[in-house]
Amino acid sequence: MVEGKLSYYLDIIELALICSVAFLIPVYVWSTPIIIAVLGLLFLIRPRNYSALKESAKTLGFWAMLFPFALYLVGLTYSDDIITALHNTETALSLLAFPFIATSFRQNSVKKKLEFVEISLIAGVFVIMAYSIIKAAMNYAETQDINSFFYTQLISSPHHHSYYVLFSLIIITHSIINSQSGKLLLSLKIIASLILVVFIGLLSSKITILILLVYTLYFIVKLIFSKRIPKWISILVAALTIASVPAFYSLPMVKYRLDFMIESIKAQNDKVENAYMRNESTTIRIRCIGSALDVISENWLIGTGHGDVYAEMQKKMKKRLGNGYEGTCSPHNQFLRSFASFGIMGLVSLLLLFFVMFRKAIKSRNGTMIWWCIICLCFFCIEDMLSIINGVIFFCLFTGIMLLGNKNGLKG
Repeated sequence: MVEGKLSYYLDIIELALICSVAFLIPVYVWSTPIIIAVLGLLFLIRPRNYSALKESAKTLGFWAMLFPFALYLVGLTYSDDIITALHNTETALSLLAFPFIATSFRQNSVKKKLEFVEISLIAGVFVIMAYSIIKAAMNYAETQDINSFFYTQLISSPHHHSYYVLFSLIIITHSIINSQSGKLLLSLKIIASLILVVFIGLLSSKITILILLVYTLYFIVKLIFSKRIPKWISILVAALTIASVPAFYSLPMVKYRLDFMIESIKAQNDKVENAYMRNESTTIRIRCIGSALDVISENWLIGTGHGDVYAEMQKKMKKRLGNGYEGTCSPHNQFLRSFASFGIMGLVSLLLLFFVMFRKAIKSRNGTMIWWCIICLCFFCIEDMLSIINGVIFFCLFTGIMLLGNKNGLKG
């Protein structure tokens, strides 16, 4: 009896720590490594986890998560810049930690444990949203500039935060479709969803807005055919969503960023761009991709080593834009970065991971999980997700739960 109570209390502590990680990802991700280390220690001291680990080790998902991290360890042996290589390996430690943490999570006996984790992420998103809007309001009071409420003036790394907001929106909207909620709870979920859509507009991340448009079409269709939602609510939400598209585009920063992207890409294609257009984020990403391909063509077998890939990218970017170029030299594409860093095996490791993710999502016919795979695939194509601490922890937490931490992956 005492041993059973102790085990349950440890389950509660474990869940509280995992929920803390989910909450802190959007709020203050730099404090999460300490919590992750405690979760790792908690895994080691619980005997039941070792038998569960044997089960996890029989799955392809377990090894698919560890494979990319193994390449970081191998890359240490041939990176000239060992300090940078060690830093990158430390950043990617979540790839090693979360297969074990998720295995322990699978044994956790607390009811609705996954819902607690999802709610924690959503709570973190609303906290950072409130902080951002208060900060923006203070800036607006001083400057009377409406742009204080948009993009970089709203919060640092707005595109990163938009990822958490989008996934939170997906969680809530899928719960609207799949759960039997009372009228009050259903109303709260609809209101929360609309607030998150507005926040995505304020963050003005182009990729997130484009994914949101596609997801909105999917959601409208699911809503109309859902038997759990009254038809009048489905029609009302669909009408409001369609009507909101021109309103969404009319937001100053959204319109500016999308128009500027199109204008800059066209100018680049016509070779008539000026210095201002050359610094537009999408055109920089296009050049970074080209430079990454140059690095890969010269190091396709084993790569440069993850300690040296940035320096090699810098050489290629300066060759394209001149020696005076001082901007980012990141590939802005995790597939290309892994390919450039570790050679062909770097690319294979990520393709294997996404194959396992999509396979489980499709087999389980789980809408939330499928959309998690889709948005991660998109983010990996425009971001070095495993090279930034907020990206790698966000990805590993929910991918670990999907593959190893819950028999049905992410719910609904």
